[in-house]
Amino acid sequence: MNEKEQYLKTIYNLTSSGEETTTTKQVSENLNVSNASASEAVQKLEEDKLVCRVPYKGFTLSPPGKKLGKELREKNQKLEKIFRKAEVEDPEKEAEKVENHISSEVVEKLLSKLD
Repeated sequence: MNEKEQYLKTIYNLTSSGEETTTTKQVSENLNVSNASASEAVQKLEEDKLVCRVPYKGFTLSPPGKKLGKELREKNQKLEKIFRKAEVEDPEKEAEKVENHISSEVVEKLLSKLD
């Protein structure tokens, strides 16, 4: 998964589980990166119109950002399911490794073969 996608998925996870906004501090802690790195990445996402600033509250994903974040999370969850069914030792870690190198179409085909 490239850096942009990793940040989008993280922000989606942080904002879809209760709070609708998050902060660069929360993102940096979640990804174990510096605040400066998280701030720079969020700024790039904002330039791409995937993130919106919320005055005094941090930021949230724009509608296109939410859509992409949701797609990324779902792809990851499907890969984890595939690896669990295949009895891979650490399905979460393996899903993170391959999700940037496999299309959603292939994930769907693999999943359908396992059900």
